[in-house]
Amino acid sequence: MTRLKDSPRRSGLPALGIGLLVVLGALAGATAYTGSQTVQTQEDLASTLKAQVNASGYARVTSSTYQRGFLSSTQVLNVMLGKEGEAGSVPIIITNRIQHGPLPGFKTVGNALIDTEVKFADAALQKKVEEALGGQQPVIRTVVGLDGSTNTHFEVPKGQFSDQGAAITWQPLTGDVSNGLSASSRIDWPEFKVTSPEGNLTFSGLSGSGTTRKQNADDLLGVGDQTMTLKSLTYSSTSGEAKGNFTLSDLKAGGKSTLDGGFYNAALLYDIGQLALEMPGSSAQNYKNVQLHLSMNHLSREPLSRLAKTFSELGKQSQANPNQTPDVSDAQQKAMLDDAVALLKSQPVLSVDRVSLTQPSGEIVLTGKAELPGAAELSSENVEMLSASPLAALGLAKLQAQFKAPEAALRELLTNLAPEAVQNLDGMIQAGMLKREGTLLVSDMAFESGAGTVNGQALGGGF
Repeated sequence: MTRLKDSPRRSGLPALGIGLLVVLGALAGATAYTGSQTVQTQEDLASTLKAQVNASGYARVTSSTYQRGFLSSTQVLNVMLGKEGEAGSVPIIITNRIQHGPLPGFKTVGNALIDTEVKFADAALQKKVEEALGGQQPVIRTVVGLDGSTNTHFEVPKGQFSDQGAAITWQPLTGDVSNGLSASSRIDWPEFKVTSPEGNLTFSGLSGSGTTRKQNADDLLGVGDQTMTLKSLTYSSTSGEAKGNFTLSDLKAGGKSTLDGGFYNAALLYDIGQLALEMPGSSAQNYKNVQLHLSMNHLSREPLSRLAKTFSELGKQSQANPNQTPDVSDAQQKAMLDDAVALLKSQPVLSVDRVSLTQPSGEIVLTGKAELPGAAELSSENVEMLSASPLAALGLAKLQAQFKAPEAALRELLTNLAPEAVQNLDGMIQAGMLKREGTLLVSDMAFESGAGTVNGQALGGGF
C-alpha cells in the first residue's frame, strides 16, 4: 500500500478527487474538435471549456495554449483545483492530444480522436498518485464523429493509498458519454472504501445510465430517462461528533421526461430498499421500501423552451464572469414573465405520486396532487399583483392529498422522529383530522376556491 507521507495534518487528496471529477465532467461536455476547424475556432472552444471549468466553483483555468499541426494538434490547460482565494489550491495540467480526421491516427473513422491526460503539476504529488494507481494511467478518449457527435470513454484504474492514519481503496471506475442529438451515458464503480480512526465508509455497486433525445441542435430540453443505482452504503463511527451507524441498501434513483401533444411531462423517482440508522441518544431506526415519486405534467413546451433558452444565456454570462451577477435586460424580464404566465395558463399538474415507507407494523403512504384551474385567466399584470400577496394566489389552486397508515406504524414513526407529536395523535383522531378505517388511520385533504376540508369537514379561515 502506498504511503503518502508529505501531506498536511488533514489530507486534501479526497477533495482533489472531487475537483478532478468536476474538471473531467467539463471536459466531456465541452470537447469537440474537427480536422477542418481553424485555430480561432479551437481557441473559442478553449474559452468555452475555460468558462465551464471556472463555473464549477472547484477549479479555474489559469492559462491555455493550442498548437495545430497538419495531422495532429495539442491543447494544454493549466488548471487550479480549489476555490479562488482559499489556501491549499493545487495546480494540475490537462493535455488534449488531437489527431485529425477523417482517419484520425488510422484508429477510427471520424473528424478527430482526442486523448486527454490529467496530471498534477507538482512532480512529487504526481508520483504518489501514480503509485496509488499501481503505475497504471487513467484513460480519457474521445472520438468526434463525422456529424460532430462525440463519444468519450474513460477509465480510472483501481488503487489504494493511506494518509494520516486513513486508508482509501477503490475498484476501477469506467464510463462512456455520447453527445449529439441522441446522447447517452454510463458509469460503473464497483466499490469505494475509506477506513480511518474517526470512522469507516463503504459504498458498493454504484452504476448509472441515461439517454436523451433532442429534436434539433437548439433543443435545450430533450426527452429521455436517467437511472442511478447503489447496492449499499455503510458508515460507522464509534467516537467524535459523527458517532453512529448508517446503512442504506438497494437505492434506485431516476428521472424520465416525455412529450405528449406539445406538453412536457417529467417524473422523479427515489426508491430505497432498506434504511437503518443509530445515533447517540436515540433508538435504532429501521425503514424498508422507502419511496419518493414525484411528477410534473402538462407543461407547455414552447414557453418552457424559451425560458430554458433565456436561463442558458444568463448562465453563459455567469460562466464568463463568475463573480458578477448576470445583467438581465428589461426585454428579458418581460419575456420571462410572459413565458411564466403562459406556462401557468397551460395548467400544469404537480403530483406526489407516492411518499411511503414500511415499518415493522405496516406501510405509511402519502399521495397528492396540485393543480391551477384558476390560472386559465391569468395575465402578466395579475401575476405581478399576486407576487405581492402570495396567499391570494392560493385561490387559484386546487389541492388534494390522502394519508394512510396503520395506527401502530404511525405511532412508532412519531415516537422515533417527533415524540412530542404522539401526545397530539388522539386529539387529532377526536377532532376528525384522522379517522379510523379498520386498523388504518386515514386523512383525506382537499383545497379549492380558497377553502379547505379534512375528511369532509371544513377548515376555518380561507383566502
